[in-house]
Amino acid sequence: MYRGLNSFRAFAFLAVFAYHCKLFTPGYLGVQAFFVLSGFLLTPILIDTKKTLPPRSFFVNFFGRRALRIFPLSYLYLLLILLICLLIINTKNYSGVREINLFIKQIPWALTYAYDFFHASRLYEHNYFLTHFWSLAVEEQFYLLWPFLIFFVNQKHFKALSLIIIFLGPVLRLLITIVSQSGGFPFLGQPIDLVIYVLPFSHIDAFAMGGYFALYQTSDKTNIQTLVLLYCSTLLGYVSQYIPTGQIDILSFGYREFLRDQYIWGYSLANFIFAKIIVQIKDGKFFPLVINNSFLEYLGKISYGLYVFHYPVIWLIGEYNPSMPRIGIALISFLITLVISSISYEIFEKRFLGMKDKFFSKSK
Repeated sequence: MYRGLNSFRAFAFLAVFAYHCKLFTPGYLGVQAFFVLSGFLLTPILIDTKKTLPPRSFFVNFFGRRALRIFPLSYLYLLLILLICLLIINTKNYSGVREINLFIKQIPWALTYAYDFFHASRLYEHNYFLTHFWSLAVEEQFYLLWPFLIFFVNQKHFKALSLIIIFLGPVLRLLITIVSQSGGFPFLGQPIDLVIYVLPFSHIDAFAMGGYFALYQTSDKTNIQTLVLLYCSTLLGYVSQYIPTGQIDILSFGYREFLRDQYIWGYSLANFIFAKIIVQIKDGKFFPLVINNSFLEYLGKISYGLYVFHYPVIWLIGEYNPSMPRIGIALISFLITLVISSISYEIFEKRFLGMKDKFFSKSK
């Protein structure tokens, strides 16, 4: 792990957290940053593993290591929430709490890592216990596809393949939109920008962009190009927001929720920006005094737990303190989530992380 990339994870989580606290409109793009980072980190690992392990061991190694990282915490979370829900249901004071009913109804989708498809369907109803699991499903589906592409595609052709997939991202978003609006996908829900946001096909270019930058792009000597890119993308956002609406939302930096009216090209732009920042961080050139911060690096280390636990905590704090200002809810929720995630990481997750090299070594 390159120093600083855990801090990138921390910023990605904090963006999502602030979005769920209704404090930062573009914060949903933090999930996009996680997707790009996954492609950036896993692609070189898979290519190196392919060189050292025979076919069967290559796949066993990858899927085994990913399973030990992802499954224990997510299934522990689902089990804990299920037990709490059943306990509440069996009390005299239970009166059909909506979130509990929805959790019981929707848990099969989370257990099978298919929640993104459910989220995109007409059957979907928002649930604070499970809604954020759509992105975990997208990640898991990426894990099912990417190692096969890397293993069966000759490395000399992988650059071209990455560029094709990067190009396919906006094409697929456009095709899904056209077919959906013409009634071709009657099972999909609305609005279409939310459907695009949660479908895995919409984000194949995020993972490919991360892999492409990891293998074929180098960092700039300074951050000037990245800062100019951020400035120009913000200006583009404001202009593209103003043209269809006649209005500008300053706090959204030009990009409204789920990139409404901008998602076909907007996710591609976000992927490019995140990948460029990641390369700068990897080489220690992106504001190292900020990035190389021990607290941010620790947040990044436990970011998986932070992401899994944060949403129900925010909901519960807001539910029982409806008059509390949003910033107060955010601060209390963050502290509680931090404590829970730290305990989870130190006591539970580390046990499984320690098994990765024991059972699934990267070498023969």
